[in-house]
Amino acid sequence: MVDPVERSDRTARILSERVDALAAALRAAGVDPVASERLLGSAAAAAMDALALDLIVADAPSARPVVAAAPARPHEQPIQLAA
Repeated sequence: MVDPVERSDRTARILSERVDALAAALRAAGVDPVASERLLGSAAAAAMDALALDLIVADAPSARPVVAAAPARPHEQPIQLAA
């Protein structure tokens, strides 16, 4: 099993590389600097959210999947379809 801190570091490195690659691609394509700034800002924010989620999951008390409970229903009477 991978250490959660090691996994988070790896995730951070991968996301950083991808944001850097996006910046290089935008420059190479000659995208307007204002549009590039907006896109890179969104990409950086998404990367930070992904890292935060990764840390939250790593700190979770259990790795068991959560099963949703059946919705509560008021007492239902059976419907007679034919007499």
